[in-house]
Amino acid sequence: MNTIHRCGAAVLAAAITFTCLAGCARGRAPELVADSLFSLELGRLEDQVDLFQTAGSPMSGRTRITMRDGLFYVANGAAHKVMVFSSYGDLLFLLYDPATNPKPTLASAPTEPGTVSTRGAVEYPFQDLGEVAVSSEKVLYVEDAAPAARVVKDPVAGTLRRIVLRFDRRGAPLAPLGQEGPNGTPFPYIAALHVTDGDQLVVVCRLAAAWQVFWFSREGALLHQVEIDQAHLPPIDESGFTASLVNIVPDLAAPVLYLLLYYYPNAADKASTGVTARVHPLDLRTRQYGKAIELPVNPGRKEKVGFTTQEIARPPYDLLGTGSNGHLYLLGYTDSNLYNLIILGLDGRVRGRAYVVIEDSELTYRDTHLSPSGIIYGLLCGQAKADVSWWRSDRLLKAD
Repeated sequence: MNTIHRCGAAVLAAAITFTCLAGCARGRAPELVADSLFSLELGRLEDQVDLFQTAGSPMSGRTRITMRDGLFYVANGAAHKVMVFSSYGDLLFLLYDPATNPKPTLASAPTEPGTVSTRGAVEYPFQDLGEVAVSSEKVLYVEDAAPAARVVKDPVAGTLRRIVLRFDRRGAPLAPLGQEGPNGTPFPYIAALHVTDGDQLVVVCRLAAAWQVFWFSREGALLHQVEIDQAHLPPIDESGFTASLVNIVPDLAAPVLYLLLYYYPNAADKASTGVTARVHPLDLRTRQYGKAIELPVNPGRKEKVGFTTQEIARPPYDLLGTGSNGHLYLLGYTDSNLYNLIILGLDGRVRGRAYVVIEDSELTYRDTHLSPSGIIYGLLCGQAKADVSWWRSDRLLKAD
């Protein structure tokens, strides 16, 4: 039974990604609408995704998506499997736990050496899937729980129980990564996995009062490690503000981290109003912060109160990621199903902007990311199916 609903070829070929907002004035930012590439049925079969949720209960396990060279990798935590799809929705490859999945109809293993494009399936006893990433050589990185015998109790970091599994392009397991490299000490909670343009893996971790980042070579050797707590944040230029580290993403070409900080006014300082946001580059070779990049203010909305009109502030921009072009991609909530996208150069100049339509008010689950080429993509789950979609934000820079 084929459980994948494919979009027509005309939809995939369509270039109607940008439309003008209804009634918009000349020069206003374009609207970026999702193209649904294909849909997955909800279920437990090999080409379905398990995203069932019981009322009042959290969703079982994490489900993450990543994209590389036109292929989509979906790590489905509830089903203990990783699926690889073409951009048309064909299931090409499957890594699955036989204890929680029915035997797939795919061949037991790929037959063509050196590629995952041959339909195939490989068994692996996954425990608790999390983040997923893939290199240009199709090395697959999958976060999982460490075996009980390898769990470490640390007096400062707490319980260390996360590892990064590695699989070659044919699904053969390689030595899993820990903090020191292959077979190293498990990580704390993993917030994100990133692969740079040079196929280096960056593992971003969260502790109760700090962040940790581990930067590995393509072979898995530890190149850089840093821990950032409140005492080691960039100094605050102005008084009356408290800094909060919100996100960390790596540069894709150099060992540099971009730290997104929100600055909140202290309650006692009546002169300071509003939350400001900055990105601070941290060079891991020198351990020095570079010049801060001031982020634009996410425009507020105007609301009439009595005889006056007040501006209601919106949350600051979040840092979606960096592109291979060296730009920062910022996403800020605007209204129901609508977000502001800003593409910012490292010099602080705006290089592109658009409104991004994400119908998240009707979704039960969403996982969105940025590709190195600047395409926003994601897995959008509704009540009956999950759509794999993208927003062609890469086209915003064509006139730059």
